[in-house]
Amino acid sequence: MKRSEVPSDSKPSLKTLGDRIKAVRMAWGWSQEEMAETLRVDQASISFWERDKIRPSGSALVALAALFRTSLESLEKGKGFVLPDPPSRAPISKKIARPALRSVSLPGGLEDPIAIVDLLDGTSRGRQISEAMMVLVQAVKDDRKIWIVVE
Repeated sequence: MKRSEVPSDSKPSLKTLGDRIKAVRMAWGWSQEEMAETLRVDQASISFWERDKIRPSGSALVALAALFRTSLESLEKGKGFVLPDPPSRAPISKKIARPALRSVSLPGGLEDPIAIVDLLDGTSRGRQISEAMMVLVQAVKDDRKIWIVVE
């Protein structure tokens, strides 16, 4: 059996956040190292997350939700969570250089309409739309990769 195949008689448990992370990784046929490389974290973090030993940081949760193409609520609470199809491209091996993930923008829903989460340093801060646009323009000028997640 290929490592991406899940026996039809045994569905993966999706009760905990760790179960959901592991189920997606296994369904995609990714190793913990491949997922860690994609998310720019170490392999031990993936292991701890999957075993529910530690909870991913806010920026890691945003990155996981974006990678899995699901909402934060669905990822965290499991309500309505379904195993996503794998990305159209295979994970990039460490031998191929690629730019580091830099930032993700998403609706904040609090005081400020936009929350900027910087995956490079893990910071998060609210911005008004005009300020967020300036951050996006500067990021493009700096040749940073930008993800925009709409919830």
